[in-house]
Amino acid sequence: MRAAVIDLGTNTFNLLIADKQNNTFYEIYRDKRSVKIGKNGIAHGEIASDAYERAIAAIKDYAEIIKKYQTQHIKAIATSAFRSTKNGNQLAKEIEQIVNAKVEIIDGDKEAEFIYYGIKTAVPLTEHNVLMLDIGGGSNELIIGNKHKIEWKESYPLGISRLIDIFKPNDPLTPNNINEISEYIKTNIQSLKDALNLYPVHTLVGSSGSFDLIANMLHFREKQKPLDPMRTFNQLNVMQTIRLLDTLIISSFEQRKDMPGMDMTRIEMIPVAALFIRIVLEFFKCKQILHSVYAIKEGVWIKSFL
Repeated sequence: MRAAVIDLGTNTFNLLIADKQNNTFYEIYRDKRSVKIGKNGIAHGEIASDAYERAIAAIKDYAEIIKKYQTQHIKAIATSAFRSTKNGNQLAKEIEQIVNAKVEIIDGDKEAEFIYYGIKTAVPLTEHNVLMLDIGGGSNELIIGNKHKIEWKESYPLGISRLIDIFKPNDPLTPNNINEISEYIKTNIQSLKDALNLYPVHTLVGSSGSFDLIANMLHFREKQKPLDPMRTFNQLNVMQTIRLLDTLIISSFEQRKDMPGMDMTRIEMIPVAALFIRIVLEFFKCKQILHSVYAIKEGVWIKSFL
């Protein structure tokens, strides 16, 4: 059985085509498109017209790819930008017509659940709880769980596109930008502190675009080459990760573009993403950081087709 998952994120659209083999999935094709549908509109509850056009163009390409690979089943899920904008539902309906499949606009709770299953498949979790963090464009999901179950989860409408749209920070971030955004984040994630008191952790597992970029940059610093594409997770040095986050937070565009491993589609957003991660790390004593290659789309595939 061959099936495709289309993950319609706020910053990135993702496509995963895989075959079901021996109760697991065998990847056939994956792709990501930087559509940035949250840019210049999400804070005001609307997908801007140019962003809308980027989304349609990407989906038309995906429809051709899905047809080329003779995919029998399609599962399309839409997240934060679709559920928080007045024209998100309209865009979802247009996408349904193009790919000939229903687009399910999921809530943050369901999004966090799918992320958990993606991470669980990629990372060898144990009985000990870990804190999982998926940074998106419209929302950020935080999950405490282990190999058996989710203990706690929350989706915060604090995605990086949304934060940039709200604060319109300078580049590089000024001290005032950093203070304002930090206070806003801390005020809005107080429930995380309560959860960590109830379910203590020592490990952070990060997934999706910002963590993909950070893991890749750290690997370039150490090995002078990108991450091994065959690995489903990577262990990151805690102190080196913190130093890189601190560097990214205060860096300028010109400085970032020359950093080995930089993804140019994320170059504008990574300082605020790094700031969010840095704040989360202040909430507990972190002894280990892992990067999960799998996230929401793999979780959706696993829960939908296995």
